[in-house]
Amino acid sequence: MIEQYHRVLNPFVYEGKKWSALVPDGSRETEWPYEYPPYYDYYARGSLYYAIITSVKNYGTATYYLDCAETADGEWLDGGKNYKLVMPAKVPVKDFWAITTYDLESASYIRNMNKSSIDSNMKDVKKNADGTLDIYFGPKPPKGKESNWLPTDPKRRFFLLARFYGPEPRLFDKGFTLNNVELVE
Repeated sequence: MIEQYHRVLNPFVYEGKKWSALVPDGSRETEWPYEYPPYYDYYARGSLYYAIITSVKNYGTATYYLDCAETADGEWLDGGKNYKLVMPAKVPVKDFWAITTYDLESASYIRNMNKSSIDSNMKDVKKNADGTLDIYFGPKPPKGKESNWLPTDPKRRFFLLARFYGPEPRLFDKGFTLNNVELVE
């Protein structure tokens, strides 16, 4: 079910990128009104509930989530390896954005970690001169970049949710694109 959710049910939003919308396309289009009896799409329903049962501290007036579980090469995000995501400057949101790590098998926060999210309201993260933000994931922080690091369990796979609170139109018309997660050697 996990592989099917991440690779089959939710097509990628941006060409050449591994980010997909959290809610499967068929679910958004029909809103499950049973227009096609006896088509119940148990997998799409299951994947939706697998994906959205989480808790957050802050809710904006409207939200939009994107999901990423693999690198550009199609490799699952492995908690024993180190990765980097370059978050673009000027993310099109009215409120804030957040990148959150989750355990791939359970879709819950990664156990025994003291930090699971980096967001645009955090004051201690170090932005690049061009306004982009390098976010690191892995079992140990890169030296000097601890504030921009999210810990992972080296024995488990993980995935990311990009959460957008107060999304603006440019987020939906693909005038904005999230970068792929890169393996860091």
